[in-house]
Amino acid sequence: MTSSGGNTRLRLMEVFHNQFYTPIHVAVAGGFLYREGLDVLFSTVPSGQTAGALLRDGKVDIVQTGLSRSLMELDEGYEEAALHVAEVNQRDGFYLVSREPTDGWTWKDIEGATFIPVGFTPVPWMSLRFALKSNGVDIESIKLIEGLSAQEALERFRNGEADYIQMPNPQAQQLVQDGAGHVAVAIGDALGYICYSSFAVTPKYLDSNTDVIQRFVNGFFNAQKWLAASEASEVVEAVASFFPETSSDVLERGVRLYKEQHTWATDPLIGEDGFTTLRDVLIDGGLVKGSHAYERLVRPEFARKAMQQG
Repeated sequence: MTSSGGNTRLRLMEVFHNQFYTPIHVAVAGGFLYREGLDVLFSTVPSGQTAGALLRDGKVDIVQTGLSRSLMELDEGYEEAALHVAEVNQRDGFYLVSREPTDGWTWKDIEGATFIPVGFTPVPWMSLRFALKSNGVDIESIKLIEGLSAQEALERFRNGEADYIQMPNPQAQQLVQDGAGHVAVAIGDALGYICYSSFAVTPKYLDSNTDVIQRFVNGFFNAQKWLAASEASEVVEAVASFFPETSSDVLERGVRLYKEQHTWATDPLIGEDGFTTLRDVLIDGGLVKGSHAYERLVRPEFARKAMQQG
């Protein structure tokens, strides 16, 4: 579809709205996609709907999601599972936040505690569960409060109903700023490289719009390079409009930490090792059953071409 100005109209969605997806916000707000001839209609997947369903129904062209969704679709026998064309996040971007100060904190401290994991999507808990297990924590000893929305989780944590909560930025840093929480650990530091989030399209859209996808990945790669080279304050200035209720101090702290922790991919290529790590974490947690191959779900040619041109 072409807009009145001659550019191609592209419907782009993020699954949830937080600082974890700053590379997308930079690509949109910074004009990197527009300079590739794309007029982007950007939004967040509505509550109660899924990225996969929106893709299948033709209501979105490209969606930021996780490989987990495609892996689960293959498990269910759905052969037209979404294909992934560019990496957004190369680390887990969630934090384990404690109500009590965390000086001298160790993983074992969470044993016997009451904990609110992310309840609106299963992957963050799978990732944290793997980190807990890898650090010798008795997971069965933890009292979980599950199935909460982000807002419900924050309210119950602030009300003293849990010892720990799992949150991304800016929510984690807002708790710290307010004196309501203390970061115990960045989960991404415990796991290393993992293809946590990526852009996906349907096989049908990919076959019919290779040029559009290439221009999108080219623009996103330019946004990634700008993000990697920019100071936290510059990044906040570029994306502040996406977070009107959050102070610049909290946003800047969140950006600085994500940059220090190498949370954001600096190029769009989905690495086979990052794919395999995520898949194996999900298999270990019981969310995914099949050892599906990288080549089945990842189309790296767009990223490779963008990087060759870049």
